[in-house]
Amino acid sequence: MKLAASLVLVLGCQSEKAGQAAKAEPAAPVEITAASCRPFLTKARSVLQEMGSAAGMSYTQTIEEQAIKDCEADLAAGRPSELMKCVLAANTTDGVRACFPTYDQVKQRGAAPK
Repeated sequence: MKLAASLVLVLGCQSEKAGQAAKAEPAAPVEITAASCRPFLTKARSVLQEMGSAAGMSYTQTIEEQAIKDCEADLAAGRPSELMKCVLAANTTDGVRACFPTYDQVKQRGAAPK
């Protein structure tokens, strides 16, 4: 469950690296719609699996399906993600990886006082 919470945090937060990745890897602007959620998570899957592994957990199909639903709900509520734009615009696996904060950064955000 910690992984799911971390993933929601990652998906809901703009990565500090997202702007850097977009500059490093120019691509055509990406139109974000609810139909973009599944391709976004498919493209991000390997990085999310790495993050899950670093957390000692597995990124499962159930987690991915819930993330798709959460993504669609966020878009319906008018909350597009810079992370999503970055991942969809990336042309390489390294480009996708650069969109995400590291596991340690996510962990630190989760531990920050509210």
